[in-house]
Amino acid sequence: MAKIETVSDAIDYIHGRHKWTKTPTFERLNKILARLGHPEQQLKYVHVTGTNGKGSTSKMIAQLLRASGLKIGLFTSPYILKFNERIQDDRGNIKDADLLDLVKKLVPIVEQLDVELPTGLTEFETLTVLMFMYFTEHPVDVVVLEVGVGGTWDSTTVIPDKIAAVITTVGLDHMHVLGNTITEIATQKAGIIQRQRPLIVGRLPKDANQVLNTVANAMGAPVYRLGQQFQATSLAAGDEWGERFQVTGSINYQNLFVDLIGKYQIDNAAVAIQTAQVVATYFKRSLTAAMIDSALETVTWPVRFEKVAANPEVVLDGAHNEPGVRALVETLRTRFSHRQVHVLFGALSDKNYPKMLQLLAELPNVALHVVGFQGPNNRQPINPSEVLEQTAMADLMMHKNWQQGYQTVRAVIQPDDLILFTGSLYFVSEVRQAFATANENAGEH
Repeated sequence: MAKIETVSDAIDYIHGRHKWTKTPTFERLNKILARLGHPEQQLKYVHVTGTNGKGSTSKMIAQLLRASGLKIGLFTSPYILKFNERIQDDRGNIKDADLLDLVKKLVPIVEQLDVELPTGLTEFETLTVLMFMYFTEHPVDVVVLEVGVGGTWDSTTVIPDKIAAVITTVGLDHMHVLGNTITEIATQKAGIIQRQRPLIVGRLPKDANQVLNTVANAMGAPVYRLGQQFQATSLAAGDEWGERFQVTGSINYQNLFVDLIGKYQIDNAAVAIQTAQVVATYFKRSLTAAMIDSALETVTWPVRFEKVAANPEVVLDGAHNEPGVRALVETLRTRFSHRQVHVLFGALSDKNYPKMLQLLAELPNVALHVVGFQGPNNRQPINPSEVLEQTAMADLMMHKNWQQGYQTVRAVIQPDDLILFTGSLYFVSEVRQAFATANENAGEH
């Protein structure tokens, strides 16, 4: 049996489980949950999926519900700085001691199943089971449960019931698992819709809306759709670092502010407020404008157009797929068209990075630098020298690693310029870690 003595042993054990065997069955999960006394059946959930925006929206829902006085758990992925971010409650991230304790309890059962079943638990299934165990031992009123990938066969969909389902956006990503068209991907995400439970939906393409309407009607699920039942309107933000907006329709709140940049964050916030309203009503609570203001003030989201340095201004944005880059381009066009932007781009080689680069290159005020980075053990970052062959873009600048690219940009930068790191979440997390360490070290001197 695996020896688990420290929290890093525990995390290595989870990471060591095999990945990506998306199979249309919950057999493995149901077997292990049965042996644990079905912890998943003892909790209440808000289930959140979407191609982009599900992380920010989940975090906002959690903070809004906390402001209404409920105890909230949050399950989210991927993590940005620390593995423990994936399981959170009102006290913050899961403590190392709790994580270690849960993995020690789980290992013997997982290894028994490895013998009994043709394929053992995957990494994400193992993590999902740990989350159910944690929230059963540390009870909360609601778990805001973010889907790993898709919906129908995602491990989180093993839950028996939910207060509400949320679908933030539908775009082309993870096609090797979910399908190659918007219709196919929307069909997978529609798998989280629960019979006669509310569905809250963000702005979606027409094909996706048709799929969700069909499924929701068949299941008698009432739908709250952004742009129909409720509206979100952007208000002038002036020089503030953030977005000012109002929501109207089935919910009415004027002059709200979210400390995140990007029009899509207004959509995420509106979807989160509508969801929180549905859940608060379920618990016979009210959600006031003051609660919403205080909750949205506390929502920071690492690497979502996050400012990490002021002079020069350095921003990180984990736009790791085509819809994410389109949203980023829109932000640059509407808020930063008057400034020169130096983009340092690093991505994984299995993404459609030529398209992502092409979208960024269309902005007249952007200088594009493609950079190497370390990347995770099991995924290959793009090699800057190969990018030229793949894209045939003449004005790309190539750097072996991001540190080199950053120094090059620093040498030519003007006072009002903006430096933007974007691409893979793994890439911007690596950069963020480096900035955090540099800031800590600067503080010590």
